[in-house]
Amino acid sequence: MNIAIIGGGLSGLLCAFLLEKKGYSPTLYEKLPKTGGVIDSFKRKKIMFDVGFHYSGSLAPDQFLYKELQRYDLLKKIELYSYEGDFDTLYFDDDEFSIPNSSVAFKEKLQTRFPEEKENLEQFFEKCYEASEITLAEKDDYTNIDSRSINIVLKDIKDTRLREILLHFTIFYAEVQYGEASFEIYAKIMINMLDGTRKIRGNGRAIVDVLMQELKYTAIKTKDEITEILYNESGVCGVKSKNGVIQYDSVISTLHPRTTMNLLNIESKKLKRYVKHINELEESPTFFSIFCLVEADISSNLYFYGDDCISVLPSSKHNGKSVVTIIARSSYEKYVNLEKTEYKTLKKEECEYHIAEMKKLYEFGEIEVIDCSTPLTKQHYSNGNSGSAYGILCSAKQKSLSMVMPKTRIENLYLAGESALAPGLLGCYLGSQKVMNYFK
Repeated sequence: MNIAIIGGGLSGLLCAFLLEKKGYSPTLYEKLPKTGGVIDSFKRKKIMFDVGFHYSGSLAPDQFLYKELQRYDLLKKIELYSYEGDFDTLYFDDDEFSIPNSSVAFKEKLQTRFPEEKENLEQFFEKCYEASEITLAEKDDYTNIDSRSINIVLKDIKDTRLREILLHFTIFYAEVQYGEASFEIYAKIMINMLDGTRKIRGNGRAIVDVLMQELKYTAIKTKDEITEILYNESGVCGVKSKNGVIQYDSVISTLHPRTTMNLLNIESKKLKRYVKHINELEESPTFFSIFCLVEADISSNLYFYGDDCISVLPSSKHNGKSVVTIIARSSYEKYVNLEKTEYKTLKKEECEYHIAEMKKLYEFGEIEVIDCSTPLTKQHYSNGNSGSAYGILCSAKQKSLSMVMPKTRIENLYLAGESALAPGLLGCYLGSQKVMNYFK
């Protein structure tokens, strides 16, 4: 069987890797000069910066992702390491709360801080543990989903600050303090992060390098953008790029579902309704990133919840300073269709604004900006939609509508990537494995 994979980011590389394990020799198409996409790292002034990968859960021994990497003998080539202390520190106005590396310790810390909510927290964590199990179910099992929002599960918890702390975990897959986020995804992310957050030595590029080394039978075509997905009455039958038309039996797209649908020339009324459904799904937010050195010694990830909602994510040290990525809310629309000079001016102004706001929040000392990126940068590298951080918004409502996305309604066309199930290393792995259920 001839299989094409569109997109050479993490999901595309994982799909190629897993297909090889099944005996296939796929062809992977990447429009950029190298693979990696938004998970890649980059160097400026000999300093390595993270782009889309900073840390991941489920990487402690006996957790799902750790065991899966171990199963494929990948752990020997990836060096995991833990945070020395608390991995996240949250700031709400003048209030500070640090999150420990343990779900039990986190629960007990919350019960001490909010004693009147002790029993409610006990029940909440029981529900989280119950929903946090991760399995590789057969292809149709995951359509039977938990459609509750986190708001519904949190209904008995009344303390506003406690709710804000618990809603912190929606920032990793949906939106800041987003009560309508999917509880099922919330529970899987929260518990697996609390009990298994790890960094990877060498950042996101280390994952890309390992997967590239593992691929022996995949044809990788960089600087080769797919301009059309071809299909007939039997389903998808090939792709078109600058090098012409090539026939394929199946196509796996790791692009945003909306971007993927735009590559099809849909004529069927039934399929047009399906495409309309995809196009109407709400997007996750976008952001502005600043890559810099700060004088302060930062060990945990800092999250400042306010009007600007700034995240400060440290990755390493350089000449005694902390190498950090700053992430702040932004708008894709204000960057679209700008002239080059206008774009550069707006980019500089937004960077200066976020830095000024950041200095009000914490004693960072000297801040040296090395580079920054806008929502258009995210759009360019992810081939997504409107620069969305995690693709389609993972709300409880939309999750119930779009959970079947790995297998589309167009025969022989499959979707992987951050919109298919969940974002992050765990989500990309699960999405790629779900697609594998359709290839014997």
